[in-house]
Amino acid sequence: MTYELVERLKAQYMAEPKWYSLRWHYIEGCILKAYLDSYGQSGDEAEYAFVKRFIDSLYDAAGRIPAIDPAYYNIDQIRMATVLFALYDKERDPKYKSVLDLLFGMLSSYPRTNAGSFWHKQNYPYQVWLDGLYMGQPFYAQYIKRFAERKDYSDILAQFRNARRFLYDESKRLYRHAYDESRQMFWCDPATGHSPHVWGRGVGWFAMALVDMLEILEGEPADSGFLKQYLQELVDGLLPHQHSEGMWYQVVDQGAREGNYLETSGTTMLAYAILKGARLGYLPQAYAAHGQRAFDGTIRRYLREEAGEVLLGGICRSAGLGRKPETGELRDGSYEYYVYGEKIVDNNGHGVAPLLMAYNEIKRLQ
Repeated sequence: MTYELVERLKAQYMAEPKWYSLRWHYIEGCILKAYLDSYGQSGDEAEYAFVKRFIDSLYDAAGRIPAIDPAYYNIDQIRMATVLFALYDKERDPKYKSVLDLLFGMLSSYPRTNAGSFWHKQNYPYQVWLDGLYMGQPFYAQYIKRFAERKDYSDILAQFRNARRFLYDESKRLYRHAYDESRQMFWCDPATGHSPHVWGRGVGWFAMALVDMLEILEGEPADSGFLKQYLQELVDGLLPHQHSEGMWYQVVDQGAREGNYLETSGTTMLAYAILKGARLGYLPQAYAAHGQRAFDGTIRRYLREEAGEVLLGGICRSAGLGRKPETGELRDGSYEYYVYGEKIVDNNGHGVAPLLMAYNEIKRLQ
């Protein structure tokens, strides 16, 4: 299979900020990671320049990033900082290190569940979402690896154990989107604390967190072998739900139920995690075929050209639980919410970023 349209999408997306915003945000952080990873493979200085230019535009004259609010605990705002490690390595500019220090310091006072996990946000108290493991933990581990005198990863590993303990549904062999320790949220099961459904992108966030964390901890003094078990278990639970085209549904275990659709972002996140996991030996090599099938199936179904522009469709624009801070909208986590309550859009970074990240893995295979 040829990937000419993927290459064109990659060049087009970098050329102008039509489909994303110049902001400190986890979505843009994922986009930049895709280009940084590609730069690491290709050495294409244009890709590195794109990332540096983007990040530098967020700084003020005093060398600060005004969009970062250390008084507001939101695990999402940590994700973007992972980009700064590579910039600091290459440039040695202290403005990058100062933001890394700021956000690492914030983790020491970050609110936690009684079991020790970071809250998803301060306005989502005692809640752990699968998303949050990807937003916070790779940064946490990378900072310790790079800068801490004492290489203690025990807190990070404990939070992954908590995720498995509190978010995994043994009966389904799948992870639920979120967990409320307090049992106060209207969306949670009062017995388990689980949110109602298995959201594809939520599982994708966690899969990427597992594989990236394993890579970061290679050679480090950390007993991280259980993360490989979690990754294998996660993928094995998903494979029975992989569609014949290679993709996964928005609500993973509901199949072709009315309204459900094959969704791009969750599928390409899983493609990335599976391909990378197989390449690095965290999954059996044969599993790479499942990742390849997911990637190719997404390309066949949703990548197209219209009026000279490459578009990637099938992307859930956004999804969450509880009251949305920006609008006050209530999101109940029901099946109807996931399939009808959020728009399906083109070229949103939630889908383009993992597509390009998975493409980097495809090129390694080739």
